[in-house]
Amino acid sequence: MTRPIFRPSDEEARILINRLQGINAAHPLNPRDHGPFVRAFVRAVYEATGKTFSPVIYRRLLDAYAPERRPSTSTLERAKQSLIEELEIEREGAAEVASVDAPHLAALIRDAVLEAFGTHPLPPPHVVGANASAGAGTDVAFWKERAAEGERAIADTQAHAARLAGELLAARASCDAMAAELAAARGRLNEQTAQIGKLAAEFEQARLFSMRAIDDARGETRKWRERCASVEAQATARSREDNILLETFRQLAYQRGATIPAVLQKGSK
Repeated sequence: MTRPIFRPSDEEARILINRLQGINAAHPLNPRDHGPFVRAFVRAVYEATGKTFSPVIYRRLLDAYAPERRPSTSTLERAKQSLIEELEIEREGAAEVASVDAPHLAALIRDAVLEAFGTHPLPPPHVVGANASAGAGTDVAFWKERAAEGERAIADTQAHAARLAGELLAARASCDAMAAELAAARGRLNEQTAQIGKLAAEFEQARLFSMRAIDDARGETRKWRERCASVEAQATARSREDNILLETFRQLAYQRGATIPAVLQKGSK
């Protein structure tokens, strides 16, 4: 048999909508980090319904009341587990405060009654008669009502103190968790800083090696350029000498009766 789909009552929906106004103001939309909003939203759902739910139910509630928020299922699950841990701490704090304040309850009531008697004293003992008896009965009823009001006020104060103590414990636990995360982040930052320092040193070594290689290449290029210029000069001088030598041998050959080629004869085309 399938479970019925959860639907908040009108009163629960009203409470949740009122809570969401402050949550949206405190946590503007941030597509990269839904964590703070989701934690506040899960707490608001608990305050409205008195229950915790699965990520599926939280997503349905978000679709209905905050459709622009699209956290992941893991974010919803983490927020739920964090709320469960906070509620457990709050319950422990409430029990601790209740156990500490219980012995003082009678003293607080007595002090409240004595304070009230100081403001509205009972009739003096020498007053007699029907009027005195009626006045005494009226005062007794009045003080009983004041004592009941004092007890209710003390109970409300005790509950409020227990809730504040639980919130304080939860805040301390949250601070400890944030301190641990900060320490871990600092550790990662130090590691990254060290890695950046190593990379900078390696880059500097590579730069110096490249500069030396460039200087060596420039020197090698200069040496080959000078060698090429020397070879070219030698080739030019050798060519000039070869031309002179060739012309000398040619003239000697012509003097000895060698045939002059047609292309060199005067008047040839």
